[in-house]
Amino acid sequence: MDRLGIAIVGASMRSSMMATYLNEYPEQGYVTGYYDLIPQRAELLIDKHELKDTVIYPSLKAAVTDPKVSAVFIGTSDSAHRRPVVEALKAGKHVYCEKPMAITLRDCDAIMAAATAAHSVFYLGMNLRHGPVHEKLHEIMTSGELGRILTIEANEYYVGGRTYFRRWNRLRKFGGGLWITKACHDFDLLNWFAQGRPSRVYATSSLSHYKPIEGAGPCCRQCAIKATCKDFYDIDNPPNKLWDELGEISEKVSGHPRDLCLFNSDKDTFDNGIAVVDYANDIRATYTCNVVSARSTRQMRLMGTEGSAEGDMEEGTITVWKRFSEEKRSIDLSDQVKSSHGGADVRILSDFFHCCRTGEKPRSSWADGRASLEVGLAATKSCDTGRPVILK
Repeated sequence: MDRLGIAIVGASMRSSMMATYLNEYPEQGYVTGYYDLIPQRAELLIDKHELKDTVIYPSLKAAVTDPKVSAVFIGTSDSAHRRPVVEALKAGKHVYCEKPMAITLRDCDAIMAAATAAHSVFYLGMNLRHGPVHEKLHEIMTSGELGRILTIEANEYYVGGRTYFRRWNRLRKFGGGLWITKACHDFDLLNWFAQGRPSRVYATSSLSHYKPIEGAGPCCRQCAIKATCKDFYDIDNPPNKLWDELGEISEKVSGHPRDLCLFNSDKDTFDNGIAVVDYANDIRATYTCNVVSARSTRQMRLMGTEGSAEGDMEEGTITVWKRFSEEKRSIDLSDQVKSSHGGADVRILSDFFHCCRTGEKPRSSWADGRASLEVGLAATKSCDTGRPVILK
């Protein structure tokens, strides 16, 4: 099996995932080089992952036209996906694009046009479709065991979500807001399970906790109340060293503090919200997003005319009930969910390399990426207006 050369655009935590994967599965490929607007971030990742013969590209064009490159991994901020994706596809390279595909429909359509015209694979990183729990739930549902599905509940609780209000995710101009940068995963799951066209979205949300507080400083190291703040970020003892080191480099270049106050930072998104999605095939779905949480997990419940099923991504458990009997069974997938995103990241990258080699279609297409964005944009508009939004 030929090893594929991978150029990485955007030296980020998500692109670090690709380097980690290739170190663990070197038969799949190798990193040819990085391109980032801040080259020092690329240098850090090359050093951390001990990548030999890996270059730092001087430009995006150099990265996507390198003859050693078979595929390009896009790990930039969400608003910056369009240009590198389009340029890589035009150069004949396979592309793995982190979710969301884009934060505007115009950019989505430009990517779709380039992907349609290309002879290479465009692979969208909707990794939750590849997680063992969601995979199994989908298998149970499509088998007909639950009968006709009536309602779907998806809940996400995220401890790490508070970091969003320190970084670019807190601003819609970079990430589209949490209904897009975060919830695109989950709206994609709802669309996948509902197997229908979303027709109406109503959402409500609030910044209930991470609101300005008097007496807090602009960043943790300059804060008068840091000794009593449970969200204090200690740059001398960070919870994630690599994240902090990348942030330190960006801070030196941009002046943006990596320990920005979660409460007093400028932001235009929420910390908790609920969306209701109606589908044209008479299925209703709800999604709860809460980043002020004591634990991190995703949960899903499927209610059908013949039975119901529910799963917990972090615990790796699924329970199925039959409606007209006492029958109940439990499925234990805990040994499969120990890696990142409930075991989904390794699976989706393995499938990406498989699709590159075989030309098979990815599990989620660019059309799916656009559909999840449509729901996210509708949820954002619904929150802004207080009204349901009809999708055409």
